[in-house]
Amino acid sequence: MKKVVILGGGGGGAILANLLPKDEFDVTVIDKKENHVFLPGNLFIAFMGHKKERYMKPLKELLKPHIKFLHDEIISLDLNERKIKTKGKEIEYDYVAIATGAHLDYDAISGNTELLNKFGDYYSGPENAAKLHNTLMGMKEGNFVIAVADPIYMCPPAPQKGAFLSSKFFAKRGLKEKVKVILALPFPHAYSSKVISDIIEPELRKEGIEVHTFFTVDSIDTKNKKIFSVEGEEINYEVAVVIPIHEGPEYEVKPAEVKDDSNYIKIDKYTSKVEGFDDAYAIGDCTNAPTSKSGVTAHLQAETVASRLQGFDAKYSGRTNCPLLTNGTGLFIISDYDHPPVPVKLSKFKRLMEDLFVATYWDAIRYPELWEPIFKAYFEATNPEVLGKEGW
Repeated sequence: MKKVVILGGGGGGAILANLLPKDEFDVTVIDKKENHVFLPGNLFIAFMGHKKERYMKPLKELLKPHIKFLHDEIISLDLNERKIKTKGKEIEYDYVAIATGAHLDYDAISGNTELLNKFGDYYSGPENAAKLHNTLMGMKEGNFVIAVADPIYMCPPAPQKGAFLSSKFFAKRGLKEKVKVILALPFPHAYSSKVISDIIEPELRKEGIEVHTFFTVDSIDTKNKKIFSVEGEEINYEVAVVIPIHEGPEYEVKPAEVKDDSNYIKIDKYTSKVEGFDDAYAIGDCTNAPTSKSGVTAHLQAETVASRLQGFDAKYSGRTNCPLLTNGTGLFIISDYDHPPVPVKLSKFKRLMEDLFVATYWDAIRYPELWEPIFKAYFEATNPEVLGKEGW
């Protein structure tokens, strides 16, 4: 039996654990949280008023019975000695997979922690998403600002999704003329990819959403309700959400060289192996892989690692499939390491596909081997090379 320890029980970690055959692997998952959270659900909690419990489940229930779950906090990982220290234990392993996600550093931008504590947000968790919903319910006029502190963050379309969903929220409450939704981004366009930006910009204008480009948040003056950018611009707000600086794992990892300047774990982008180690992998938002930090990335990397641990020469292509929702329509941002985002069309059908994905999420985590053929067929049919310039 190969002893595999997985650090983190998010989408990638849980899928990887459930994919490893119980007759070959002794699997332990370590996570400091008892509940697994469906992160995109934070948007629906914040802007649609969904109950937070809808997007949370005990992690132990999502893992197959033979998998050990250790509810504990990771203190350090020594890759040379194959040892993991938690607050309560020291654990050895044959293979380790790091899947602890990105650390959100609200203190990196002056005023952002105060902003979070006052209004909530839809990035840090269901509780703060519910807090943001209550904040917006009390808003009667002024600017609602969604701004981005750094170009690298989880779920690249989340700022735009938040803008569309909040615009619909205020329209339903009859505040369309009194509350202005402002989207402030560090890119030259309304999305990091111009191909996608050209598709959604007309929709943003139609909704009356004001877009500020080349706006990288530098500081927040919570007393005077102003957000300042590195580029020298300022925006007034009544309520604001600033997507914080993202970093890799906070806990110590030895040797230190396997982390980059932002603490992200350095990996081979195709195999997910930690640089310099054949017995260590890292998947999802904690890595420096040059692809989007999204659930699909973690899912496909988990499949790759599970296959490699079983002796197959599997590789991850860098495939993305990030949903972007407007008011009633949707699209998927599809790319891989060799192809930039392909042209896509907004449609009601793609919006429905996102709802179907939400409905099947928990089952796909618990039984990934049953859903793998379905996802594989979809990814093959929507391969960026297949879609080409004609898009979808």
